Amino acid sequence: MRAATLAVAAGGALALASCTPGAPYGGAPEKQLAAATIAGDASKVAQLMASGANPNKVVRVESDDESPWYLALSRIRERRPETVEIVRLMLKAGANPNEAWGTSGIGRPRVSAWRQFFSPGPGRRAGLRTENPMRLAMFHPVADVVRALVASGFDPRTGDSALVDAVEGGHAEITRILVEAGVNVNCRPGPNTPLVAAIEARNVALMTYLEEHGAREKP
Repeated sequence: MRAATLAVAAGGALALASCTPGAPYGGAPEKQLAAATIAGDASKVAQLMASGANPNKVVRVESDDESPWYLALSRIRERRPETVEIVRLMLKAGANPNEAWGTSGIGRPRVSAWRQFFSPGPGRRAGLRTENPMRLAMFHPVADVVRALVASGFDPRTGDSALVDAVEGGHAEITRILVEAGVNVNCRPGPNTPLVAAIEARNVALMTYLEEHGAREKP
């Protein structure tokens, strides 16, 4: 009897997980868009969105709930220009520059231990949730993608982690894009501020740039 009760409870939990409140669920057009995104077929992606497929809507992809937008962001690679083009196409078609629904912790690059620790609680558990597109883009940073997100209405108040990541990785162009977009140069999303990250990386050019834009070692 107890086993049956637990089974019913578990089934209910799974059902709730598949219908997360607030998640915009799609249908067949979005499933096709997700498949085209995974295949890296930019022409098909453009065709489907022109026919009404919504990149922001969630569909089941294998065992996970993902939006095509989340899938596009998680597949960005500098040496695969079609992945950058798909991001551009989706933004042009209305992809949200500040929100991407997907299954956290599944199907994306490994995050460092300290960043996992300082991420919000839900980010440490696999499950459908909304992610920050700029944060996803910074797993495989491409300046053109960052620039496109900014031009599409990215909220600079959500760019703290991306800025520190850019400095730590020595991505000077991305650092400039984010600072000029209004990201706080004295933010502290984790152990480091952008300036401390530049100092630790011994990147004199970025140290100078950040200081010229108001960065302080101890904000």
